[in-house]
Amino acid sequence: MDHSTQVGIIQKLLEFNEQRTTDMAGQESEYFNPVTVYTDPERLSAELKQIWYRRPLSVGHVAEFPKAGDFKTVQVGKVPILVVRGKDDRIRAFVNVCRHRGTVLEERETGHANTFACPYHAWTYGADGALRHVPDDFGFPEVASDKGRFGLRELWSQVHAGFVYVQADGNAPERELVDWLDEVGKDLQDLGLAEYVALEPSTVRHPVNWKLPFDIFLENYHTKFTHRTTIYPVFLSNVGKFDSFGSHIRCVLPRREITELRHIDEAKWDLVEQSTLLYVVWPNTMIAVLPEHAAVWHVYPDGVDHSTMNFYALLARRLYEAEAEAEKWQKSLKVIQKVKREDAARFLSIQQGMNSGGNSALTFGRYEKAIAWFHQSIEEALADSEGDTPQEVPADAPTGTVAR
Repeated sequence: MDHSTQVGIIQKLLEFNEQRTTDMAGQESEYFNPVTVYTDPERLSAELKQIWYRRPLSVGHVAEFPKAGDFKTVQVGKVPILVVRGKDDRIRAFVNVCRHRGTVLEERETGHANTFACPYHAWTYGADGALRHVPDDFGFPEVASDKGRFGLRELWSQVHAGFVYVQADGNAPERELVDWLDEVGKDLQDLGLAEYVALEPSTVRHPVNWKLPFDIFLENYHTKFTHRTTIYPVFLSNVGKFDSFGSHIRCVLPRREITELRHIDEAKWDLVEQSTLLYVVWPNTMIAVLPEHAAVWHVYPDGVDHSTMNFYALLARRLYEAEAEAEKWQKSLKVIQKVKREDAARFLSIQQGMNSGGNSALTFGRYEKAIAWFHQSIEEALADSEGDTPQEVPADAPTGTVAR
């Protein structure tokens, strides 16, 4: 983010604080989101087919794959995915399915492996996806004579600003990734997160619809009440600047000390030092950027009322290597973990409330407009798909591929 943009945002935040208001939607009326958006299995099926299989998904960060053979696995709907760094230093993504009888190849969530052996019959593949070994291959003369045809099905993947993107349907995105990411991609590039170290990895399955964690993330109205003793003392109450770039969203939540900038030369203003930047890389990733560290969540639907959240923290290498700074950043990460638990308690409670049938819709206020944007992007994607003509799946398409 260039300095002039930072200054403009800070000026707006100072104005909001003086006027005791915040960034709000223009419409006076409240926004109502039907509960069925979170509870209808047919709705989830449409979301998977028209959004999750057809968009670039951020599935990790390069710091999770520091060495050749480092890998992680994710599940996008029906498609199991293996992401691995090869000996040529390139990070690739494959359908995590053996080409013999369709067994899931790698069952661990993360790890290191020079090769991947199927647990069923030990067909073995390299980190480049190539089929390396077939036990008793005399029973498979065609495979033995042309192993190149039987490598793992590779998916489109690309790295941008340190984050790894994959498209699960086996096709390349309709738009170039840099164009798809728009201003959010530029911000992430400027922040230098590609050089950060990854820490505190965890994967948790929650009994909630995949959209609820985003609803929690995209407003700071709740901070005073849900995070009263953790981060509320740090931030201005219910003040923020919200911007959308296509389907992606940036929220700027100012710290209380931002008001001191009124007495400082604008040339010295630094938005990251005086706020937390929250990014949604639509549809599945949330990134909270703080000074020299960040928190990242990748969310995946796992049924209409279950989702999987893959979390890790990113830390500037300078801090990671400076022993004198260790206590400071470790304390910050503990706060992040506590805030995670506080937010999880809220979205678990909301799912329970929706399942009760007590409400037919959820209400979004004018200063919760970023949530409305998030859901509007989903509605637009589903509406746009109605006129699409499905393409045939190629004969050699990956197992689990959905036609576009």
